[in-house]
Amino acid sequence: MLNTYNQNLIINLSDQNNSTQILPYRATISSQADWQSLYLSQYNHPPHETPEHVLSHHVIAIAQNQFHLEVRKNGKFQHQLVHDGIIQLTPAKITQSLAWTTQSKFLLLSLDPQFLEQATDDIIKRRLELIPQFSIIDPIIQHIALALQADIVTGSNTGKLFVDSAATMLATHIVKAYATYQPIIKQYQDGLAKNKLHIVIDYIDSHLEQDIKLSDLAKLIEVSQYYFCTLFKQSTGLPPHKYLIQQRVQRAKFLLQHTNLSIADIALQSGFTDQSHLNKHFKRLVGVTPKAIR
Repeated sequence: MLNTYNQNLIINLSDQNNSTQILPYRATISSQADWQSLYLSQYNHPPHETPEHVLSHHVIAIAQNQFHLEVRKNGKFQHQLVHDGIIQLTPAKITQSLAWTTQSKFLLLSLDPQFLEQATDDIIKRRLELIPQFSIIDPIIQHIALALQADIVTGSNTGKLFVDSAATMLATHIVKAYATYQPIIKQYQDGLAKNKLHIVIDYIDSHLEQDIKLSDLAKLIEVSQYYFCTLFKQSTGLPPHKYLIQQRVQRAKFLLQHTNLSIADIALQSGFTDQSHLNKHFKRLVGVTPKAIR
C-alpha cells in the first residue's frame, strides 16, 4: 500500500487544539502538562466520524462503555461492537479513520515513540515495529491506565517518578507483547550492586524536596529505565516511586519531632505538594497524622 503519511492530518492528542481536528468535543479529564513521557485523556463523545489521519504518538484506546465502532487502519477495516475494557493499539504514523454511531466513552493513552525507544533501549536488540491491534483485552494495560486515571481524578499528585515508572512498564509490555519480533530480555536476579544502590539512595535522600524523574535515577547507574525499576525493586523490595514516598514520610517524621517548623513547611521540605498530600501518605504509612506525632 502507498504510504499516505505526508498526505493526511497529523494529530498530536496531547495538544488539545490539534486533537479537536478529529475529536471536536473536549476531553472530560486530561493529564498534567508535565507528564512528558505519556498523555492521558478521557472522552465522553457523541456520535462522530473522524477524517483520515495519522497520530504523532503511539496511542492506546480503551473503551469504557458499549458502542458500535468502525475502524480503518492502513487500509484494513473492521466493524465491531466494543464494550468496557476492549483495547485498540495504534502505532505512530499509521493511517486511520474511525466512526461510531452512539455516545462513546473511552480513555486514550498517548505514548511518545522516543520515550518508548529510550525506556526499552537495552531490551531491543534490533529494530522493532509495533503491530496495530483492533480489539484486544489486556489486563496489564488496563491496570496501568486505570492507576494513571485515578491519580488524576483523586488529585494524588504522586509526581514524575510514578508517571515515568508507569510509562516504562507500559512501554516494556507493549514491546514484549505487540512488536513484530520478540525482544531479547536479560534476566537480573541479584538487584543493584551495593555501590550503585548507595549512589541511587544517596541521590534520592539529597533531592527529596524535588520532583525526581525516573530517567535521572537510571542515568546515575547507566541502565535503561526498565532495568532500573526491576533492579531497584529487587534491592529494596519497593518500586522507586513507593520508596520515594516512604523516604519523604521519614524526613517529615524527623522534622516533626526535631524542629518547630509548621506542618505546611515540613510538607514542602519533604517533597510533598502541600499539607494534605503529606497527611494522606503519613497516616497511611505511620498510622497516625503528622499533628498526632507532633
